[in-house]
Amino acid sequence: MSVRRLGTGDEEVAERACRVFDTEGELDTAAFLRRPEATLIVAEDRGDVVGWVYGHELVHPHGELTMLLYALDVAEHAQRRGHGRALVEAFVDDAEQRGCTEVWVLTDDDNEGALATYRSAGGMREDELSVMFVWRLVEGESP
Repeated sequence: MSVRRLGTGDEEVAERACRVFDTEGELDTAAFLRRPEATLIVAEDRGDVVGWVYGHELVHPHGELTMLLYALDVAEHAQRRGHGRALVEAFVDDAEQRGCTEVWVLTDDDNEGALATYRSAGGMREDELSVMFVWRLVEGESP
């Protein structure tokens, strides 16, 4: 298994990852990969994409940089082999190299796989009373 950050020129691999993880809608992987604040890292096994993690660098008004880990997925047949942990560790390392002071992620309290993965990769659980609000900006989308 190998883990690597994708960049400009890796659009085909990014598109394969999108298909593996059932990303809906039009794909514009080139635009995503060109964005300097976006990170996309994949895990590959024998040339097949078996996992991905992606997120976005956020700049706070006082200049602090943090990184939102937006999504982590590992193909069912590749789970429980350390791919998720390796992806999260690579994501955190990438954020550190960018000068970020923190990486953060939201997940559901009943998502045992995510909780175990984030803990095993060194993540620390914070306030258990967090609540997330969402504003859907696309007409017809349901929450």
